[in-house]
Amino acid sequence: MKKLIKYSFVLLIFFVSRFVLSAQDLPPTTTLVYPGTDGKLVYVSDSLGNKIPDFSNAGYKGGGVPIPRVAIKETVWPISGDNSVNIQAAIDRVSALTPDASGFRGVVLLKMGTYPLEKPIYIKASGIVLRGEGMSDIGTILIGKLQKEGQGRSFGRAALVNIDGTALKLQEETKQIITDNYVPVGARSFNVVSAKAFKTGDKIMVRRIGNQAWIKEIGEDSIGAGRNRWRPFNINWDRVITEVKGNTITVDAPILCAIEKRWGGGEIMKYDDQGRLEQVGIENLRGISEYNPTVRMTSYGNMDRGNFDDKTRPHYEGDEYYSDENHYFNFISLTHTVNSWVRNISAFHFGSSVVSAGNGTKWITVQDCESWEPVSIRAGARRFTYQLSGQLSLVQRCFSQKGRHSFVLGTNATGNVFLNCEAVNPFATSEPHANWITGSLYDNVKAPLSARYWKDINIGWAGANIVFWNCEGDFLMQSPPTATNYSFGHIGINASIFNTFFQDLTKSNAHVESMDYHVTPKSLYLTQLKERLGEEAVKNVLK
Repeated sequence: MKKLIKYSFVLLIFFVSRFVLSAQDLPPTTTLVYPGTDGKLVYVSDSLGNKIPDFSNAGYKGGGVPIPRVAIKETVWPISGDNSVNIQAAIDRVSALTPDASGFRGVVLLKMGTYPLEKPIYIKASGIVLRGEGMSDIGTILIGKLQKEGQGRSFGRAALVNIDGTALKLQEETKQIITDNYVPVGARSFNVVSAKAFKTGDKIMVRRIGNQAWIKEIGEDSIGAGRNRWRPFNINWDRVITEVKGNTITVDAPILCAIEKRWGGGEIMKYDDQGRLEQVGIENLRGISEYNPTVRMTSYGNMDRGNFDDKTRPHYEGDEYYSDENHYFNFISLTHTVNSWVRNISAFHFGSSVVSAGNGTKWITVQDCESWEPVSIRAGARRFTYQLSGQLSLVQRCFSQKGRHSFVLGTNATGNVFLNCEAVNPFATSEPHANWITGSLYDNVKAPLSARYWKDINIGWAGANIVFWNCEGDFLMQSPPTATNYSFGHIGINASIFNTFFQDLTKSNAHVESMDYHVTPKSLYLTQLKERLGEEAVKNVLK
């Protein structure tokens, strides 16, 4: 009996110790957003009401919606010589079809093989999907050709595949002033003078005004800013009204930079976006940009862009590399396009972007794409591998080799998410890379990252209310006046060896928690998506 009691006691100690160890091994939580006792995320606001935003509206159809499988309407086989006319003709024929109930006209299927292209491809109608039969070297391969000698070439930053809508039109006559003294980061509701003309489902632009007083407050009017002084500008968020109650309006996605009356306040207005494209997809392709291999150099770094023999800008000499710039710089470019996608794409030798989602883009998903061996000078304004300059878009499970700003936020970018992405052998940090980029998330990204102040350059304060969550790699995180940047669970050194000439380490540090230890939940985006739309929504975006 004594032996049985002793044995039971040993088992009890064993199981208790296992429980204690497992509890100790659980990742820590943050002080600003963490799972509550009911398992749901708790958001802690500051004294003004600002909190970590809900980023789950990013991606196709506002997040959590599976990319559809669309019916084939045209099939194209490769031919010898230029294939651009054949492919464009097939796209144009499908563009003339009537969209179905889901808004799709149909797929142009490019059969397995190699397609030399003497001219770019354009999609200018909604509901078109350009699909290949694989992104490998035995799949569907589009080759952007060098032009023949004597024809003259000036591609500049041309893209091989272009998805081009037309800009939306703001309806200024519907404008209503926001009456709140302060609308905090993360808020979805605010008050206007009169909401009588607005209803649930209306598409509106929410405008945050930044006046000269605000420019002065953040130090961008100073003598130190010199010729790079900022001028007053506005931030626009593309939103859908979900509720109107009296003069209180609630929208589908949060405000990502505080709207303050003292800096000019805010306003809303309706808009007309009939010219924007939607339901466009590019999938299962490989792109190759043909270049001149005899053009090489050894200089690296941010030399003067107009004269690469000028060594006055920071640079160094290294191994010789291919540096031709007279070829296709971008593979896929989207402008004024919503609810669309790019997936299962590989790209070789493009000098800048594999995918560039530019002005007027919203709810774009880019997933499972790869970039290899870009060809360009290794200096500024190049190798922006996955570039988002629109709103509420998602880049996930994407790979970049030898990029510079591999996962980058450009002018007007806001509310975007990079999830489970990786950059290897980069030449600069992934980052917001324009004036005052607001409210975006880097979630489980393996790459050197930064959200900081750029001195002696017109970017100035690049990021506001940017969040790094469980990322890995060296980083530099600073917070501007009137906003905060955040790093949670980052494994890496809070320093950057890239572009040190432009660093100003006297600026305020960001809010950094749990450095060198990942936090729970593992993914902020996926957890927010689950809480908003359920487990099925998460399954829809997983591979």
